[in-house]
Amino acid sequence: MTGVRTGGLAALLGVIVLSGCTSVVTGQASPAPPAEQTSGPTTADPTPAPEIGAGTIAEAHRIAGATVQPEFVFSELDNACLPTRPVISPESVEFTIFAEGTAAATYTTYGFVAGWVSCRNEVDGPRSSIALVAEMSDPDSAAVAAEELASGFVEINGSERLELPGFESLPAVSTADVVDGEDKVTIEVLQPVGRMLAYLYYTDSDLQRAQEDLAELLEEQRQLLGDFQPTPQDEIAELDPDPYDLARRTATPPGEPDLFTGSFDLPAYLHLSIDPRVEAELLPDNGFVGLYNRSSYDAATGADYQFQTYEFGSSAQADAVLAEFDRIEQQEFPDRVTFTVPEDPTVSCFYIPASQEGGQVYQRCYSRVGRYLGLTDVSAVIDPADITAVSGYVQEQIRLMGAP
Repeated sequence: MTGVRTGGLAALLGVIVLSGCTSVVTGQASPAPPAEQTSGPTTADPTPAPEIGAGTIAEAHRIAGATVQPEFVFSELDNACLPTRPVISPESVEFTIFAEGTAAATYTTYGFVAGWVSCRNEVDGPRSSIALVAEMSDPDSAAVAAEELASGFVEINGSERLELPGFESLPAVSTADVVDGEDKVTIEVLQPVGRMLAYLYYTDSDLQRAQEDLAELLEEQRQLLGDFQPTPQDEIAELDPDPYDLARRTATPPGEPDLFTGSFDLPAYLHLSIDPRVEAELLPDNGFVGLYNRSSYDAATGADYQFQTYEFGSSAQADAVLAEFDRIEQQEFPDRVTFTVPEDPTVSCFYIPASQEGGQVYQRCYSRVGRYLGLTDVSAVIDPADITAVSGYVQEQIRLMGAP
């Protein structure tokens, strides 16, 4: 699992290459006629992207809420996978989403501002879906970039053009190979909607099912982007990184903050939750206002940290959410071991044993002050009985949540 409220912060640092990594077996998909490849503009005059800063990260978090969550369309796609993360530079799309040399230059040329990528797959099945939504310079730039990316997949990766039923005007390609003796088809589609450019990657063992599933995902993605208003480029730097005023109620961990640090509204948070379908009802039913997350990796010690503050409508509602989080995590982490901190036995904590001898254990505590619910994650010690650090951070979190 990856994301904010999960059991493996170190997993956030992992990367996988998704595009152009298959050996092509031709003839498995029906190529689209060359004359029907595009119906959009062929040239664009993009505005260079604004300088990367705190506003860029805030915009990436906003875009998460406009990115299709595959699990909400197909409940079988309930396993979070890499990459699921904010994207703030075109260079970072390669090695994490696309193969080297296939995408970064195009995103740079056409004014990439910020984006979000989300991945879900089946635990025991061939289906996997990745959605990347990128904010580009302008509508023409998004449309031209879509066509250039698809052409690059054909030229560099050896993919074949594909006409996707119902979405014939969108640039799409397919590849096919055999993995562990099983057929595998991969379809990649570019979907421009205004300034926004969605890229959907889908794998399955059956071409027809893959096309049908992908059409449903594309329709959901189209609707999400139709409701999204991207921030004008000259206003990105002025975006409020803390619209819910929760940063001051969230403890600061050691190390450099990562790209997940910042505010999340409900649609964005659900990309990072353990059970998004349950939490999509649980949180708003209990007056969810927003979430602030601080997470970091301390290179000096090799430790991972994640501290969060949720705001709900009342203390009773915060307690109700905590009880449900506990139930979800009992199922998600069957090997967890509960413990308490001596300063406050009402604080609920657990640790997950290290996956290998001498490895760091993963410690998590929840604390509640009024309508605020705090999460404290520490992956820094080898001995699970060593709770000095996590206890100290919990007390700091409690102090901040109780401040005027």
